[in-house]
Amino acid sequence: MHGIQRRDEPTRDVYVVQDEKGDREFAGFGLPSDKYCDCYLDSSVMPVDDIKSAAIMVTGTLALAQPKTRETIEKAVQLAHEGGCKVLVDVNWRPVFWNDHAEAKRIISDYLQKVDLLKVSDADLEWLLDMDLKTALLNPCKVAEAFPRAQGVLVTAGEEGAAYCFKSNAKGESSGFIPCYNVKVEETTGAGDAFTAGFIYKLLQAGGLDALAADATKLKEAVAFGSAAGALTCTRKGAIDGQPSLDEVMQLYDSAQKQANWEQYGNMGVGASSA
Repeated sequence: MHGIQRRDEPTRDVYVVQDEKGDREFAGFGLPSDKYCDCYLDSSVMPVDDIKSAAIMVTGTLALAQPKTRETIEKAVQLAHEGGCKVLVDVNWRPVFWNDHAEAKRIISDYLQKVDLLKVSDADLEWLLDMDLKTALLNPCKVAEAFPRAQGVLVTAGEEGAAYCFKSNAKGESSGFIPCYNVKVEETTGAGDAFTAGFIYKLLQAGGLDALAADATKLKEAVAFGSAAGALTCTRKGAIDGQPSLDEVMQLYDSAQKQANWEQYGNMGVGASSA
């Protein structure tokens, strides 16, 4: 394994508060926020060739809260695009990471204008675009309008389902909605990451973002597959321990197709989603 940067500062502690429904909120840290190693990512030792040659690079937005790491992440996006690598950003609005929320909105908004693919949750939408969830789920392309450079937007909203809007030079625009699975929720921490991982798995199988955006059926299946991964994570405790195996996701995904007439949904599928 390479590309890992090691520092003397400790790994970040994040305190999470969970309600009776399993939903969680980030409550704070053990130390001042700028005392952790993730604040000091160094651009001079990034694995440049690996970034440029990758099919897709994934980042969040929490790293943007600290100047040195923000500079490194933005440099990584530049390198990715130089090499033809697509950039996916999972928007993470966590107020506890930022001292100035107005500045946070400006920094994050500017960053999102540089990327190829976004995943936003219902909470992200309300804060970032002042858009209500119903509008976003009924018309995800309205969300995409705010990010003209992006080729695709994924909207996840837990038990409310997920929606998507993608653009293709060859096939035009594809959009749809994925209703959620009815699962018993134990804890939602890590579900959004599982959704993203499941979606990327299908994106790579399809041959990359351009190929996926041009195939409405495979696009729908990718969102449904990611939704299945997110749903399974919600049935277990722990952000890491709760992550499902590929076989488990395949079983849930396959069962959904058997239980419903997949094609009758047009651009809609059966799956699950998570914030």
